[in-house]
Amino acid sequence: MGHEESTADEKKLFAGVFLVALATLVFEVALIRVLSFTIWYHFAYVVLSTALLGFGASGTLLALRPSLGSRDLHRSLTLLSVASGLCFAAVIGFVSLFPLHPTRIFDDPGTLLLLLAYQLAATLPFLLSGLVISLSLRSAARRVDRLYFWDLLGAGLGCASAVLLMNAISPPGAALAAAAFAAAGGAAFSRSAGARNAAAGVAALLLLASFFAARLPFTPAESKFLAAQIPSEALEPVLQRWTALFRTDLHRLTTTEGPDGKPAPPRSDEWGTAREVPRSEIQAPWGLVSHDASAGTAVYDLRTEQLEVLDRHVLKVPYSIVNPNPKVLVIGVGGGRDVIAARHFGASHVTGVELDPVAIRILRQDLAQLSNGMFDEPMVTLVPGEGRHFVKRTHQRFDLIQMTGIDTLAATAQGAYVLAENYLYTVEAIEDYLDRLAPRGVLAIGVGHWSSNRPQTEGRMLSVVREALVARGVKQPERQIAVISQSLMAVVMVRNEPFTRGQLEALEADVDRLGFAPLLLGARGHENYRRIVTAQGEERERMFEEFSFLLRPIWDDRPFFFRFFRWRDLPSSRELSPHHNTALGQWVLAVLLVSLTALGALFVLAPLVVFRRRRIVAGPEALGVMAYFLAIGLGFMLFEISLLQRFALYLGYPTYSLSVVLFSLLTSLGIGSFFSRRFVGKEARVLPAALLVVAGLTLFYARGLPQLQELTLGSALAVRVLLSVLVLAPLGLCFGIFFPLGIRRAEALHPDLVPWAWGINGCASVTATVLAVVLAMSIGFQGVWVLSLAIYAAGTAAFLLSARSRPGAAGRPTA
Repeated sequence: MGHEESTADEKKLFAGVFLVALATLVFEVALIRVLSFTIWYHFAYVVLSTALLGFGASGTLLALRPSLGSRDLHRSLTLLSVASGLCFAAVIGFVSLFPLHPTRIFDDPGTLLLLLAYQLAATLPFLLSGLVISLSLRSAARRVDRLYFWDLLGAGLGCASAVLLMNAISPPGAALAAAAFAAAGGAAFSRSAGARNAAAGVAALLLLASFFAARLPFTPAESKFLAAQIPSEALEPVLQRWTALFRTDLHRLTTTEGPDGKPAPPRSDEWGTAREVPRSEIQAPWGLVSHDASAGTAVYDLRTEQLEVLDRHVLKVPYSIVNPNPKVLVIGVGGGRDVIAARHFGASHVTGVELDPVAIRILRQDLAQLSNGMFDEPMVTLVPGEGRHFVKRTHQRFDLIQMTGIDTLAATAQGAYVLAENYLYTVEAIEDYLDRLAPRGVLAIGVGHWSSNRPQTEGRMLSVVREALVARGVKQPERQIAVISQSLMAVVMVRNEPFTRGQLEALEADVDRLGFAPLLLGARGHENYRRIVTAQGEERERMFEEFSFLLRPIWDDRPFFFRFFRWRDLPSSRELSPHHNTALGQWVLAVLLVSLTALGALFVLAPLVVFRRRRIVAGPEALGVMAYFLAIGLGFMLFEISLLQRFALYLGYPTYSLSVVLFSLLTSLGIGSFFSRRFVGKEARVLPAALLVVAGLTLFYARGLPQLQELTLGSALAVRVLLSVLVLAPLGLCFGIFFPLGIRRAEALHPDLVPWAWGINGCASVTATVLAVVLAMSIGFQGVWVLSLAIYAAGTAAFLLSARSRPGAAGRPTA
């Protein structure tokens, strides 16, 4: 009977851990999505990174207070699980009720206190769910292979289901569903029928509430596009739709301004318009489509507006030199202005690629009458998908490829990075676009332009396109590039052949007639821009060092287009507005790296002091265990973050990369853990062998995987997902044996070391998410893989050396 009770308790433990792990990952992803709408995602990252530190800190708390949960384990696990679920729901309510405006932090002490309240509110549920896992690990350390399997399986399914739930019931709904899963975990843990029914009741109520959570009001920060460009009283909400990608909003402009009684256009609509056009003549759009309350693009009423202003806009320039009736590809449709411009300038066919399928549905369905059915015409094709992925899959050729203002700060679906790294703007991306140009075709990229003599965004783009041409064997790239600017917008034009005399004359005519600025146009232009294209060798290196901003070209391995500041220059970079041309992203990274490392060190060192006093740690064994868990926490997360970018292009959507990569790694980690019991006592042979396999996989991911993905890029999504899972599974299987073998070693030394090991591992993982980005800026993601492998090797060496010490040397406390 005792054995049957033990088996039943074990099943309860596994089921509860599975549900709580699933709930924690769903909530994490959903909270990123909600905060990315309400506040700038730089600050969303601050809140969540600090909160996740609470997950790792749970192990430290349990190590310092081993009496927690010791009287009635299952009752404690039930209460903690239900409490974490209720906290999940409370955090979403808190964010809804108390909007945060981060740009007030330096001026308003109340806003700073509110940011701290955000961090504390988000930390508590992760601390509680972390305690559930820590308690479970401590109580079942000898069954860690099974327990860790269910933990990782839950986490993996949580990553996969988070995207499905956010698309089905909205990110706030997914957060409440996560709360329901956590409460259900409490029911699974319980031995008491009454407690089980109560927890199940809470879970049912939270699950029911999740279907109505999309109606919760959330207020975006006042510094976001909608507030910064247009007064809120001028906007009438038409519709809003949450997805795993964005919160997409459609607003109508309602108020009027000026003696003519016309609606006031957004200030950004003036960008690129000839100076001679008075603001009163700029036709205000009917409304705006925005993503995460930023990245706003205009929607026009084509029943009444003629849009002649486009004839005096810098967007017209490329159409002066392309083939008549061009075939056009627009990357980033938004509200449809570039598609409208293409048709206005005589395009025979326009293909528009838009990451957000909701925006396409709005144009085709909700606003079909407004657009006179333009977006359903046979000569217009709208494709939901990522622009670079479409370009690599299609075999079509285009006379003009147009990208305008796609350098936005709408959060990436991964939520993993802070600097809005952009795979549409790398050297490899430019080469992909040039491959799809028809003869005489033009690639035109519209970017921000802030100063005529201090190149920044347009300067880096010029550096990137120059590098792409040189990589293709072009000897004089300046003959194939032209840059024209006007009013905060520059258009960088690139061709596979040199511009002809006739094309240069046509561009010069537009410049002279409309008052545009030729930054680089034949013999005309500014010296700084010409140097970016023509300088070579040592002169080129000196030039990059002389510029105020970092303007070196970027590649897929280091896709940080908007990193403009050297680390040494941060103290003097005081412009910290939430835009991608400021140093805010790097400041966030630096502050997080320092603060998380300091806090993580506290959670690691505090138990060390206490354990030494209790004589739990009196020799090298426990220190070796500490180094081991620190290493595998850092190493695995460094590898994981780097892998996410490798699959983003291949799978087509960032959300697919997130869910497929994390699901594959976490579930295969769990399977590796499940079989790790077979290797107990064989660590000296198995762990080095696993590292050798990981080294081989690292070489394959760096060299062979890109070729494999190129060959199969045109396959169906299901095939690409399956192939991704198969490619990632061996890595997870190898990494999966490290944690449970370490836990067994920690438990053999002293049971209180088990939660400490968990805490060290968790704190290191959180720090590594920031460290991975900082390192990738300098050594690239492939360099981060190699470093990850070295860290794993160092941790393994510490583990094996400490294991050679006499068992029990650390001592156990006597009564």
